[in-house]
Amino acid sequence: MTTASRRRGRRAATALAAVPLVALAACSTGGQRLTETGFLSDYSQMAPTKEHKKASIYVAPDYTASDYTKVIVDPVEWHAPARSDKVQARLIADFHERLVRSFGTRYEVVGADQAGPGVLRVRGAITGTRPSRWYYNVPAQVAQVALGGIGLFRPSAGGASQELQAQDAVTGRPLVKLATFRNGKPWHVSGSYVPYDHARGAFNDASKLLTALTSQPASNRVRAAASTAVAAR
Repeated sequence: MTTASRRRGRRAATALAAVPLVALAACSTGGQRLTETGFLSDYSQMAPTKEHKKASIYVAPDYTASDYTKVIVDPVEWHAPARSDKVQARLIADFHERLVRSFGTRYEVVGADQAGPGVLRVRGAITGTRPSRWYYNVPAQVAQVALGGIGLFRPSAGGASQELQAQDAVTGRPLVKLATFRNGKPWHVSGSYVPYDHARGAFNDASKLLTALTSQPASNRVRAAASTAVAAR
């Protein structure tokens, strides 16, 4: 057998061995979905919208954003399957920080002792998490490259699910509710190697979406979707 033949044989063997990994990679998912954990008291009026198909949203029909100029961000709660105390504490702190940062772009963030007229209270919960696992992702990427691909798919992408609510700080009445999730994005490279990097991306997305819903609540599309969901039940 010539040297060239041996090389072709090795490449063929590598490609054949890679097939199961590529098949697994093609099913890449972070395993997250919309949740109803009981963190929110009522889910019946929540529904996805045209713009946010991976979210379930409710905005009170009489909510007026201009009535509120300040916000209290409560500590984030854990309503997901248990992780280590260290991991839970780190993810809770990260989500809370992102909520404060996002709402701080539109509102004055104040302490819980300043509840009063014109103040929103934001509550959030982590309802699902999955870490990415580099020891699955790296072989899958190598396999895809061996078969002529570009190595974007990851079989263990990670992600997170969340439930959130903005309520009147005095009455406790829910004004905006949100359940959402995000699985790993193939172009988010670091998320394939850092266990909860995709989860942090999910926290960031959820924080920004809730901020937008509370500060720009006049979207007829959001309210119409919620009304349609109620009528269909």
